[in-house]
Amino acid sequence: MATHAFGRNTIRRLIAPKVSSRIASHRHTRWVVNSPIMPTASRTLSTSVLHDNSDHGDLDHRMPVTKFTEDEEMVRDAARMWANQEVKPFVREMDNECKTRPEVIQGLFDHGFMGMEIPEEYGGSGMNFTSACLVVEELSRVDPSVSILVDIHNTLTNNAIRFWGSEELKEKWLPRLATDCVSSFALSEAGSGT
Repeated sequence: MATHAFGRNTIRRLIAPKVSSRIASHRHTRWVVNSPIMPTASRTLSTSVLHDNSDHGDLDHRMPVTKFTEDEEMVRDAARMWANQEVKPFVREMDNECKTRPEVIQGLFDHGFMGMEIPEEYGGSGMNFTSACLVVEELSRVDPSVSILVDIHNTLTNNAIRFWGSEELKEKWLPRLATDCVSSFALSEAGSGT
């Protein structure tokens, strides 16, 4: 089975020098909400917690929603560089042939884009939902077909097993979904005729 080492540390090694100084100045930004329909609050708002605050009582350690963490910015930049270098040259060919090149799919696995939220203990990248969204966004700038493949794989299939799968299913499928197995998703609705 092929494995990859595209966790947080690999991202830092790949592109940290390019983005670290830019991020450092924004790390502790605080936002003040002051609106006639919203009470004034001086606290940080975020979907990305910098520290483990199990009780969620201390909101001062959270990044603002309008800022990305260092990991999120690095994975976004890595996805942008990879998409421009490895996908963009083949977009027209893949569209004309109605087929995704095998090396593009393998590259998605090799760079950890197919196991974004899968914990590292199962061979995934161990990133957060925001990171997965940023990768999907960067890929969609170059090829929406590749982007939707990554989106469905990460947000629907992988997460279904991660959230609702038994430990046996997680041990069997999460390592494969992170390293070498493309998933699929089928939807049927009573009123749509599928």
